[in-house]
Amino acid sequence: MIKLNIFNRQKAEEDPLRELVCRIQSGDNLLKEKLINDYKPFILKTVARIIGKYVEVENSEEFSIGLLAFNEAVNCFDVSRHKTFLSFADLVINRRVIDYIRKNKKVNNVFPFTYFEEDEGERFEERYLSTDAVGELNNIEIKEEILIFKEKLEAFGITLGDLAKAVPKHRDSKQLCIKIAKTMIDSPELFEKLNRTKNIPMTELLKRIDVYHGTVEKNRKFIIAVSLILDSGLEVIKSYVHFVEEGGAGRD
Repeated sequence: MIKLNIFNRQKAEEDPLRELVCRIQSGDNLLKEKLINDYKPFILKTVARIIGKYVEVENSEEFSIGLLAFNEAVNCFDVSRHKTFLSFADLVINRRVIDYIRKNKKVNNVFPFTYFEEDEGERFEERYLSTDAVGELNNIEIKEEILIFKEKLEAFGITLGDLAKAVPKHRDSKQLCIKIAKTMIDSPELFEKLNRTKNIPMTELLKRIDVYHGTVEKNRKFIIAVSLILDSGLEVIKSYVHFVEEGGAGRD
């Protein structure tokens, strides 16, 4: 039997797990049990990275979700679409754990958008987008989404460092900004003007929502950022917006 080398991330054509997963998908349930058992350290490490703290196997609901997600990855892995099994499993675990946390509102500091709430200023890109960055951004999907988001912001003259300083600290302020952003998204005329002028159409916006001019101006960069997220396919980052909208993240 092929030896299972934990954390092996060889190129697709050299990935020994591809053959193992194919055998499991053909009905080798004993091999599946062995694979899951041997890769519990990988699952633990992945879940701990996502939630940002040590994970106890016996008492962690997140670890249980991670196990189920790893099993799902084994069942759904497609050798014609995915390069390596562990990269695919990492993505599935990340999605399932974040979805679980969002629905249960247990932890509010695991979403990618919370990186922008740190007072990092111009150090943000150096810290999180460098080629050797560690932590949650090693997740390929999250890093790719932030790079795409970075380009969208730059078209409006906003850097990630700018956004890091512009995120409101209080939950109700964030929720109000999301409400303002949704008002623009729901109005094709407003959103078209936002994209054309690269600025919030203040006069038209204030006719549609009862909010102070100063509030919009103070939070201009954050409102624009949320508008871009809501109109995008950046599902991981978008989950943060929904999380805040439902009452999570930020000070009361």
